[in-house]
Amino acid sequence: MAPPPPRLLAGGDHSPPPTSTSSPEHPLLSAHLLLPDPSPSDLSSPHLPHALAFSFLTHPSPLPRRLLLLLHAAGGRFPAFYHSFSSALLSLPFPLLLPHPRARLLLAAAELTRAAAPGFAPLLLSLLRRVPFPGDARLLDRIREHSSFLVAEEPQLLASAVFAFLRLLARNRLAPFPRSAECSNCEECKSAKNLEECGEKLVSFCVSVLRDHFQVCTLIGRDLVRSLHELVLVPEFQGLWKDLILARNVDICRVVTPGWCTALSISPEMETQLLFLMNNVKWGSQKRYQLWFARKHLMVPGGEERIPDIVRFICCGYLPTNEVIQSGVIARWAVIGWLLTSCSKGYIVANAKLALFYDWLFFDETKGNVMNIEPAMLLMLNSISQYVDITNMLLEFLFLLIENYEVRRKEAIEQSVRCAFTVLVKKGVLPSLELLTCCEKLSPLLRQKLVAFLSSTTPVAAVEACLKPINEVSKAAELKKRVCSN
Repeated sequence: MAPPPPRLLAGGDHSPPPTSTSSPEHPLLSAHLLLPDPSPSDLSSPHLPHALAFSFLTHPSPLPRRLLLLLHAAGGRFPAFYHSFSSALLSLPFPLLLPHPRARLLLAAAELTRAAAPGFAPLLLSLLRRVPFPGDARLLDRIREHSSFLVAEEPQLLASAVFAFLRLLARNRLAPFPRSAECSNCEECKSAKNLEECGEKLVSFCVSVLRDHFQVCTLIGRDLVRSLHELVLVPEFQGLWKDLILARNVDICRVVTPGWCTALSISPEMETQLLFLMNNVKWGSQKRYQLWFARKHLMVPGGEERIPDIVRFICCGYLPTNEVIQSGVIARWAVIGWLLTSCSKGYIVANAKLALFYDWLFFDETKGNVMNIEPAMLLMLNSISQYVDITNMLLEFLFLLIENYEVRRKEAIEQSVRCAFTVLVKKGVLPSLELLTCCEKLSPLLRQKLVAFLSSTTPVAAVEACLKPINEVSKAAELKKRVCSN
């Protein structure tokens, strides 16, 4: 009796067997059973992409040269073959891949990149969103090796690699993964050990690409400056900041960070679950989903350090439609409010608040998107009724940013923040700034400071507004919802 085919995924009590049509392994296994030993005679077979993907992922080392030749022969004859092969590899849930298939996936990505095969970019992008993981040093080597080619053919992919590794370095600098003798073999510890070993390579790669291909890196937008700010104490980045960034950060900060960029710093599983939360979960039902998300992604080593990146994704990477906004699902601002209250470390709270207000500091009505600044305003407004401390905390932090974020550009930052307030009213996010300037629940000092700040552009309106007290901000229908409602 022939031995059973090798497994691709780690099975569990609740996982369907590979023979089940509901298993992610099923398409690859079915193709393998039809073409157990792919050959040039199978080039026209519709099952070849999945069968060859199965062979790539399961064949013992070293990989036979005939499989590489077959891959490129099929790709040369059928232009869509490479895309089908990549899609087959991407169809498997990465976290469940067994160690050998996971290593083989890196090998397949390297081979497609070396051949500049169509479809290699999505595969590399998917792997970039997984770092750190055992073996990611090889991913770095492949991208470094082909960086000149990527500049010409896939500049967004190279910029994505720089941003993904910058965020990884920033998170690890603040809170390296803890390792102990009791858990030295767990996945997080292996990832931490791997990152520690290739940390110098990561720094060298990011610095060299930033110096040699700076224009490509500006595709990242203003979050490039945010990331480098967090790494400015690292000697290599300190020199880069003085030599290159300091003179150009004004221009970089005018570029709005694209949504695809903010998605790079969270895993695809996190993105899927966050989108489900903000598209499907109704008000009042979100607590158990939030708890499940926290246990899965935040209550793990290094998990809490991802909160600022999650906030940036919610602000810039996900823009709900009017239908979603009116459907009664939990709003973006409420998810961010929950994340802020989930932080146990002061520096994470500070970084999360910076992530929330970052677009305010450089807002330009002609280029900026009001949806990027909307969550901060709605969080402040909707917190007044029962959680006014959150509103006070956020307003105080905003004023601290205005005063201290970049002293040389203080006036420009003030102008951008005033513009943000004005556009939020103009676009109907809130009916009037009186909801803040006239709210007696706010800290008197912050309220006075806000009126003085806004009166710099509209003195009469601000003073008049302050003379009309509003005791219950929650009278507006939109303000009845709660940040932490159960």
